[in-house]
Amino acid sequence: MAQNDGDKERPKIGLVLSGGGAKGMAHVGVIKAMEKAGIRPDYIVGTSMGAVIGGLYAIGYNADELQSIIMQADWDLIVSNRVNFNTIAFEEKEYYNRYLFELPIIKGRLVVPTGLIEGQKLSETLHYYTWPSIQYQDFDEFPIPFRCVTTDLKTGKGIVVGSGYLPDALRSSIAIPSAFTPFDLDSTLVVDGGVVNNFPVNVAQDMGADIIIGVNVGEEDFVDPKELGSFSDILMQVAMASSYKKLATNISGCDIYIKPDLEGYSNASFSSYREILNLGHKAGEENFAKFEKLSDSLALEKSKPPGIGLIVYPVRISKITIQGNRLFSDELIRSKLGISPMDTVTRSDLQAGIDRVFGVNGFRKVDYNLKPTVTGDYELLLKAKEKHTTILHGAFHYDNLFSAGVLLNLTVRDLFGKPSRTVGILDVSQNPKFRIDHYKYLGDNKKFALNLRYNYLFQQIPEYVNGVRQDLFLNRETHIGANILTTHSLKQSFWLGGFYERSRAQSSFNISIPSEVRGAYFTYMGLRFLHTRNSLNDRNYPTAGAETILEGMFRAYSNYRIKLRNDVDTLTLGQGDETVKIPKESLDETLDQITPNGFISLYFNYVKYFPLNDHFQVIPTVALGLTLSGQGDDFSFSEFTLGGYQRVDFNDTPVWGLNYAELTTENFGKVGVNFQWLPTKNLYLRMGTNLLGHGYHSLLNNGEGFQFNEFFEDRLIWGYGVDLTLDSFLGPITGGLSSNTKDGVVRPYLSIGFSFNYSDR
Repeated sequence: MAQNDGDKERPKIGLVLSGGGAKGMAHVGVIKAMEKAGIRPDYIVGTSMGAVIGGLYAIGYNADELQSIIMQADWDLIVSNRVNFNTIAFEEKEYYNRYLFELPIIKGRLVVPTGLIEGQKLSETLHYYTWPSIQYQDFDEFPIPFRCVTTDLKTGKGIVVGSGYLPDALRSSIAIPSAFTPFDLDSTLVVDGGVVNNFPVNVAQDMGADIIIGVNVGEEDFVDPKELGSFSDILMQVAMASSYKKLATNISGCDIYIKPDLEGYSNASFSSYREILNLGHKAGEENFAKFEKLSDSLALEKSKPPGIGLIVYPVRISKITIQGNRLFSDELIRSKLGISPMDTVTRSDLQAGIDRVFGVNGFRKVDYNLKPTVTGDYELLLKAKEKHTTILHGAFHYDNLFSAGVLLNLTVRDLFGKPSRTVGILDVSQNPKFRIDHYKYLGDNKKFALNLRYNYLFQQIPEYVNGVRQDLFLNRETHIGANILTTHSLKQSFWLGGFYERSRAQSSFNISIPSEVRGAYFTYMGLRFLHTRNSLNDRNYPTAGAETILEGMFRAYSNYRIKLRNDVDTLTLGQGDETVKIPKESLDETLDQITPNGFISLYFNYVKYFPLNDHFQVIPTVALGLTLSGQGDDFSFSEFTLGGYQRVDFNDTPVWGLNYAELTTENFGKVGVNFQWLPTKNLYLRMGTNLLGHGYHSLLNNGEGFQFNEFFEDRLIWGYGVDLTLDSFLGPITGGLSSNTKDGVVRPYLSIGFSFNYSDR
């Protein structure tokens, strides 16, 4: 409880903390100065961000702990509709957070979303740090009695919250009307308390406070309309008219009134948390003499509050109830949650379970309540808000290899069975691409899924000689796959299935492929095994985590065919000074002599981000591709694609010093290291080098075949390069240059936006 409770005659101190969005972080500096003077309030009242800071302080955190919480928080995520990439389910990672717009389709019509933030990460953060409060139902039972203010959206009247579930109370008080969605507080839709009472001094007085210390980080009066810089600013001024009218009275009720100098910062300046914290400390020190005088007048003990630490006790869950789900079954949600009745869980266990549920990417929000029971256990109520059944996504992209295009993604839930997700993707460009991707969860525990995928790509890929463009291949690729995959882990997944591949290659300028050829066709069928592990914190802008890919493909059936033009009956091939003529009727027999009966391709890729600090990472990379077969050197096997910055396919390998697909080979090994520096929050400067060796033929044939020393002969390439990426609203904007020691040709690269590719950087 508050200090000197045994002295019933001592005047009671009330601390009032105003709302103000990001500016509310300045409250911590003032609290620190109060602690230094020996003042620990008897009551705390807060609105919006003031409620968050005040509520945490009321349950026992001291100023140092509050500052640590602010410094550790990922504010970009907290004030967005996103979550960490590494908390998204494997089956959803490929499509998560890579589109410019997301439009629900309701009754056949596109609906423009509100643009408001549901606050998934905000709620998770509040749950995590308020965990010590779940034992209380009445806020008067806190170490310091606490109240916060919110606004009933239906009546427009203020609600003073003094009991219930603290995370819900804080979330309801910080539901800023122009930014966050309204919050359902015990079946009452509420918004930010600042709408009616942003500086609730009167509430502290009603609690019994004799002395009021008030910290106001908001405006003291209506802002001059000429200074309102946005439509949201105008809405907020109108919305807070009622609050401004009572502000002067509340300010006059303070015995110590503090207004930190936060000019230049707004409610949305969360990225400036360090600067705002420092200005809060400055305000606290400027008022320290007042605090010390008050402390001495009341004969308070000058001892620093011990705080409660960040380690808390686990609890046992006696019952789990799920509400709000329609598309996703209880079984699937329970499977992702990974918690059963009578399990003992920590707050980290519960947060990880909520992350797994939300990671299905079919929810706008997944929230929960913990209610204590008479036996000392807790009932878990999970509250789900699902996305709409059908959603249209879109993006724009450009790069100097595949030109410009528009990407459209239509995602439909439960179109073919429950629970399932079907995705249709179309890339409208000079290199059109199309995909149908269907996932169906399987089993009682929903820890497996069936994936059926059809993929079509048309790509105009240049052929290079020593870095100089010589020809243009027109490739049409069709891939059909059916796989069973594991879905129970956010970190890794195992896949097993079959595939069918067919590609058609043409030469645009008849240089690499003779003019007599209408098209070369390659068909494969076989089995595929995949193990992928991904803990990256972002797909295109990672700064931490790792990605591992191990893929094995057994191509049991191969078929190569060449079709000549209608007026051609003989294929003429040049071999040095000699020419070879193959009659049309002998083509199939000739191709059969180089078509393998069956072979194995093994692929491994590993990248790891080692953060040395917030702005610099070291990134080692290793990749290996091998072809295994006992057949002779004359056989032609499927090849790995190397080079460039982007990954069009899942198993493409970026290589410094080569353009995309500049090198295709049956065997390769690559080691490299990259260095990444973030001069500002959204700018990524990367430079690196890699050593690449490659060779042909199979490792297991009985002839000479491919030997490992071929890696170190004339097939050794040392590449290096640099690129700069801006994290923009369009997606990644990347410009880069690379070269290698073999040909010395500088290869430029430019890309803008989100594409059909597996990754764009």
